[in-house]
Amino acid sequence: MMKSVLAIDIGGTFIKYGLIHENYQISNKGKVKTPNTTTEDFLDELKSLYDSYKEEIRGIAISAPGRISEEGVMLTAGILEYLEGFNLAQELSEVCDGISVTVENDGKAAALCEATIGSGKDYPNSVALIFGTGIGGGVIINKEILRGCYLIAGEFSPLFTNYEVGNYDCFATLYSTIRVVNKSKEMTHEDDLNGERMMALYREKSYSELNDYLDAWFFAIAKFCYNIDVLYNPDVICIGGGISADPLFVEKIKENIDVIYEEAFVFRKPKVEVCMYQNDSNLLGAYCRFIKMKGE
Repeated sequence: MMKSVLAIDIGGTFIKYGLIHENYQISNKGKVKTPNTTTEDFLDELKSLYDSYKEEIRGIAISAPGRISEEGVMLTAGILEYLEGFNLAQELSEVCDGISVTVENDGKAAALCEATIGSGKDYPNSVALIFGTGIGGGVIINKEILRGCYLIAGEFSPLFTNYEVGNYDCFATLYSTIRVVNKSKEMTHEDDLNGERMMALYREKSYSELNDYLDAWFFAIAKFCYNIDVLYNPDVICIGGGISADPLFVEKIKENIDVIYEEAFVFRKPKVEVCMYQNDSNLLGAYCRFIKMKGE
């Protein structure tokens, strides 16, 4: 029986991990706090995970924020600025007995997961759109990740949404989940509001201002799906992030896609589905990247 792979998803607050087996099943899931100090502390944390499972694994597959080279160099690293320029794959391998290590951008990992075993598995071309602190994702063309010359293909957060001179609003600053939740807090005066509670209030129609605001959010995302369809023309757009665990989120996006299709000059109606693997997509996508790199 083939040994498993230690999959690690590096976030700004926590490092999530699990052992992934040949059938894509995950065991031994857990999380530890992400160090925000030095590369040495960071490596020590990852090595301690390796030491716990080294007899059971054949490699380490990592999902991380930022622009990441094919060789596993962290060209950028989101809020973990101390990792910028750090060759994570090489450095971690050296302190972990030379074990094979691969590193993939988190949004691209989620896209690869969905394209391999999730909502996009039956199609050659798919796009993942992941809502959270920002709006990440990835583009899959003929089952391969589209990276681009600067490795930013599929990073949807900085796309401009307004074409007036002097306006620099971008997709994430207006439409990320964290932005929408924060605006919803102002409307409801609920300081502990989260995405789940926000959607519950929408269902209850407790605040007309909130419902109008969220309706505009759903419509904006639906329009963005049309833009994605024109740019990449994928077979399916997979929508993920914590907010997508509520089925109403994607349902409302689909409803607005129908409205746009009836009212606007568009080529076709984009096919939109919820990401199948939700919070596990980064771990599974990192594993998909590992087996692809190793030719397994």
